[in-house]
Amino acid sequence: MRKETSVISLPDRADQHDHGYHQMVFGLEGDTEFDLAGYCRPVHFGWGCLMPSATGHAFHGLGENRIVVVNLPTASDDPQLQERVESLFIRADYFTCTPQMQMLVQALSHEMQQNPGDTLLQEACASTLTCALQRQQQHRRQSPRRFGQINMELLDAYIDAHIQRRINVSELAGHACLSDSQFYNLFRDQTGQTPQRYVMERRLQAVACALTRSDQPISDLASAFGFASQSALTRAFTRRFELPPARYRAVNQH
Repeated sequence: MRKETSVISLPDRADQHDHGYHQMVFGLEGDTEFDLAGYCRPVHFGWGCLMPSATGHAFHGLGENRIVVVNLPTASDDPQLQERVESLFIRADYFTCTPQMQMLVQALSHEMQQNPGDTLLQEACASTLTCALQRQQQHRRQSPRRFGQINMELLDAYIDAHIQRRINVSELAGHACLSDSQFYNLFRDQTGQTPQRYVMERRLQAVACALTRSDQPISDLASAFGFASQSALTRAFTRRFELPPARYRAVNQH
């Protein structure tokens, strides 16, 4: 079969199947849910899943959604591509995308939606996404941690890329290629903080920086940095800096 890449929406009605080709899915907008070998989780922007040939899976949409679907043959005439495909589809799995990968998915999905009948573009996008994801996953397998530690540089980049929404421990653990319990214990030993407190501190530091460098309304900053409301931001910020946001801006803005 030809490589085929498309942007689709999943219906709310659950369905399940398997197929004789490999498939990778990238979340683009909204939420979908996949069940791979009994492990079910939402797939939204920044997440995806890999389904090797003949892997049974269930799936459905959660309201309005869009995903990028890449179908790949199990055998290719291109030995270099075949090697990368085999390396990527070792098992059914979920993955997170780096900020660079997210930008690539967005750019290619835009091109595909603008040119839905261009089969050459579809093939080019399939090969590009395959190679980019294979490199990302290979890098994570080789260096998810440094000398037994979590790579905080990569983790900070992920937090910053998703700082406008809730970030849970499972998400961070998956990004570090660790189980939830392994990640929690290693993170606490390495930083002296829980992951939740660390993420909150990063949010508050980002707000403090924005307050001194812009005149953006505090209500907008609350939304941009993942707080449920302006009052929630004000309470957390005041506890941390002993000044409410407006007063902090007045004292520190330059």
